[in-house]
Amino acid sequence: MNDGASSIATLDRGVMFDRLVELQRVRAVADAEEQRILARLAAEPLPTCLDSADKQYVIDEIACALHQASRTMSNRLITAVDLVGRFPDTVAALERGELTLAHARALSDVTLGVDDATAARVERRVLERAIGRTPAQFRACALRAVRALAPRPLEPPPDPLLKRCCGVAPRNDGLVEFRALISPEDGAAIMADINAAAATTKGLDDRTADQRRADAFVDLMRGDIARRKAPATHVVVALSTLLGLDDQAAELGEHGYVPAEVARRIAHDPTGTWRRILTDDHGRVLRVSKKYRPPTSLARLVKARDRTCRFPSCRAKIAEIDHIVPWPKGPTTASNLQGLCLRHHHLKHEAGWSVRRLADGVTRWTAPTGRVHDKPPDEQPVDATMAVFEPPPF
Repeated sequence: MNDGASSIATLDRGVMFDRLVELQRVRAVADAEEQRILARLAAEPLPTCLDSADKQYVIDEIACALHQASRTMSNRLITAVDLVGRFPDTVAALERGELTLAHARALSDVTLGVDDATAARVERRVLERAIGRTPAQFRACALRAVRALAPRPLEPPPDPLLKRCCGVAPRNDGLVEFRALISPEDGAAIMADINAAAATTKGLDDRTADQRRADAFVDLMRGDIARRKAPATHVVVALSTLLGLDDQAAELGEHGYVPAEVARRIAHDPTGTWRRILTDDHGRVLRVSKKYRPPTSLARLVKARDRTCRFPSCRAKIAEIDHIVPWPKGPTTASNLQGLCLRHHHLKHEAGWSVRRLADGVTRWTAPTGRVHDKPPDEQPVDATMAVFEPPPF
């Protein structure tokens, strides 16, 4: 055993966690310096013998020094220039170790094509919510901020449905990938059918959930099993958006954000069974049962409110509705219920973690080591009509 491995073998669990956190902070500091160096190199004037930005051969020089592909370094330079030029507060937060390069890259990615003034507003908004979020959660927050803050285009954009397509791509392992670019509501409806069909074969054999879904997809496409007559999923949307007073993005089940016009189209679809979940003027889903198992309407509301597993680092689909304070000490109310994936439901009851929900909706988890990890509530569209109208009954 080398000296490094030997010294680690003597560390207790808490110290190892402290060291991991410190290593990530040090890495973030180095990443911030790297962004500044790359941006500085990219800003150097071209030699007088060159006349095109395409000949920015410093990219190739950096690629050689770092043993990277030139295309990889080109992308890294573009990101560095964007971060240093448009998002100085993000680079500063990276330098303080408050977020990682993956967070910073997510912000750069989702603001592609956004004007500088709006990008600055997006940055201010998402940095308020950055601490404690995973890069995927941070990306979702940034994407929602872009959709909320970016000005409307002067001319209506082309209909994205014109891009719809379908095809098969071969893989090196002998399988093929089936790809389809379709509307969000069609995607949600098809996945609902696939999940329903796959659920009927659960436990009958040793296939994994993914394998059962793949087989169900083939059976549905070949007509071996029938599709349901209507989709079954929910769309979380502000009433003000449904009324056309604003254009906030909506949440389509676990499929992510959809533009306002898609939400309105889904909500008025007479052929489906879309469940419209409305929000209040604080962005909270608008409901108590005296029984252990929540009624369908309450469970549906909790799933719509939480959307993803409430464990801090998880964005998995909700599989269980859990009592934060165990029943019967804790009531079966929306405020004492949370959505968890199977793994983190077991973790809560078996691994020594504790959890409580704060008044502002933050879910606070305490690890066996005593470390505290917060997960803020997922953002919901904010209903602008609540100051005028009473909320509809549920």
